[in-house]
Formats: sequence, C-alpha cells, structure tokens
Amino acid sequence: MEYDAQKILSQFNEAMVDIRKAVPKEYEAFIKEKEVILASGKVPEKTKWLLLLVASTTQKCPVCIPRAVRHCLDAGWTKEEMLEACMVAVLVGGSSAMTYVSLVDKAIEQMKK
Repeated sequence: MEYDAQKILSQFNEAMVDIRKAVPKEYEAFIKEKEVILASGKVPEKTKWLLLLVASTTQKCPVCIPRAVRHCLDAGWTKEEMLEACMVAVLVGGSSAMTYVSLVDKAIEQMKK
C-alpha cells in the first residue's frame, strides 16, 4: 500500500491556502480553536497530540494522521507508544481501523528520517 505522508500534508496545505482566502474569518477561528484546545491545561499538550492521533485513526483521516504523528514525534512519543495507543482505535473503530494503524506506522517511518 502506497502512502506518502509528506505529499498528503503538502497537498492539504495547498488546499488550505484557497480555503483561507475564500473564508478568512472562519479559517482563523478554526485555527484559534485548535490552538486553544491543544494547548497544555489539565492534560499536557504532549498527551493531547497522542489522543488526536488515536482519534485520527478511529476517524480514518489520512490527512490528520501524519500531522499528529509529526507532533507526537516532536513531543517525544516513541513508535511503540504511538502504535500501542492506536490499537485502542481498533477497539472502537473495528478491524477497518487497523488499516489506519498501518498508515500511522508508515507515517512514523517516513517522518523519523
């Protein structure tokens, strides 16, 4: 299965430029909301990114996965910790979520370089 995490992120970022131009107020509200929610509070930011990775796997979002993987790697999560956490997504999302755990694994390998 071919999966290029960097290419997916690049294409997504290009699309966001158009959306930002078309609806700048709404786009900025979305970005601000994301920043507020992901900031450390009672739950550390590092943990929130791991939670976002698990949610991305459950929701089967091929764009969300590499972004969450990048932040998890930057925060110091290991491959093993990320994959173990993502196995929880399989409990919720069923066996089809396992396909997205494999995308997490690919994204980790591609982004560790």
